[in-house]
Amino acid sequence: MTRFSWLKTGALAFSLLGFVGCAQAQPTPDSLQTVRAYADTLIERGRDTYGAEHSPLFAATLDRENLTVFEKAPPAPGGIRNHDRALWGANPMHDQNLYQVLYALSKITGDAKYSREADAALKFFFENCQSEVTGLMTWGEHLSWGFRKDARSKQNWQDDIHEFFRPWVLWDKTFVLAPKPAKKFALGLWNHQIYDQKTGAFSRHAKWSSHGPETDSEYPRHGGFYIQTWAKAWEKTGDETFLKAIETLVGFFEKQKNSITGAIAGERKTPELLWTNSNLSLAISLSEAAPALPPPLKNRVTALADSTDAVYLKMKHELLPGGKGFIGNAVASTLEPGDKTERGVSKNGFYSRTWATGYGESTDAAAAMNCLTRYHQTKNEGYKNLVLQTARRYLTSFPDPKIEIFPQAYGEAIALLLGAYRLEKSPEFLEAAKGLGVLAQEKFFDGSALPRASTRVSHYESITRGDTLAMALLDLWAIENKPELDLGLVWTER
Repeated sequence: MTRFSWLKTGALAFSLLGFVGCAQAQPTPDSLQTVRAYADTLIERGRDTYGAEHSPLFAATLDRENLTVFEKAPPAPGGIRNHDRALWGANPMHDQNLYQVLYALSKITGDAKYSREADAALKFFFENCQSEVTGLMTWGEHLSWGFRKDARSKQNWQDDIHEFFRPWVLWDKTFVLAPKPAKKFALGLWNHQIYDQKTGAFSRHAKWSSHGPETDSEYPRHGGFYIQTWAKAWEKTGDETFLKAIETLVGFFEKQKNSITGAIAGERKTPELLWTNSNLSLAISLSEAAPALPPPLKNRVTALADSTDAVYLKMKHELLPGGKGFIGNAVASTLEPGDKTERGVSKNGFYSRTWATGYGESTDAAAAMNCLTRYHQTKNEGYKNLVLQTARRYLTSFPDPKIEIFPQAYGEAIALLLGAYRLEKSPEFLEAAKGLGVLAQEKFFDGSALPRASTRVSHYESITRGDTLAMALLDLWAIENKPELDLGLVWTER
């Protein structure tokens, strides 16, 4: 009998392995069928059929009973801020893993419909949903495209703020489908997102409709997203403006490194505040960008990423059984857990949680998946050890039924267990992933082809990453049925 987690309901306890065995005695949900139904339903019933101009864009929020966009906003999932929701239209950054799922389904099934519909939505979005002034897209943390007025959705106080939600990993496809808008966006990041083009000072926030960059919120992860975008734009266009942009931002981060530890602060205004996952995300983006760059700049980009590894792996993450998790923030000059800002010092800091939900929170699995991505980039055994330690935590942990859980959390856990299985070929990781896959389908695809936004709200809302769960379920199916097939899935939850 291998080690598996325990589900506690009142006085009863069930091993996950035992649950899987019982589930297999009943009809087990077919994860490919589940994901395909999700995709088919969005293709057929989840598109923009509103307003004067209909489009192939996918709705970010839907009533699962009648598959329509709401007239009145449904209750927000716990921990989701109202001004971040895309309630009456599309936000492709929320749906990025949906596009990956569609492309992967065409590879699995041989049905070109899925990739064709993904292409149509992306092409329309980049050709029609871009600021004419700044070149920035109506996507990300706060923006969305409204269906009823065929324009930027104006639903909240931040509806003119451009901010990346997560990295855009579909640039190769985007430059084929819409090369001119893609280049215009990349130039817009340089000309309208960067506050000072000499020093590289920027903010994660910039005005969408007109020139209005901000400063003093130079989050490393966001800088990495920009660098990754510019590297792809340089590769596709040969415009040396993008090399200048990369060199400037790399220089900014080089100067931001703490003189004692080499850690990069979360913001200039809080030089002792280190956000560990933001630094790791930057390193991933730098390594994604490096191969396209000329040698002198490539060497600087690689060195900056390597120095970030040294910091991250030196930190005392607590991933053994009973440990607190990954360190979420730390004092930059000591790497000790804590939050040292202009407001003083918090001694505790914050850690990832095995099961977490809400804005600003991270699961152990999400952090470990970024470690896995970095391991594949570097082959650094330190990252591999963190991945395997974290995966083992999921063999002895089960979602707490008392807290609200997003489909994202299940997707992250399944993806991590599959990643650990690929590293070590230990069957307990695969069996645990299968067990969570069964549970996830029962909890979120309860009577509908679309996943519910959380365990406590019944509508579909892509901000809670139902597409991440779908991507993990598809990978789970593939590893059991077509392990030789490369689905080309890229982890984006960073």
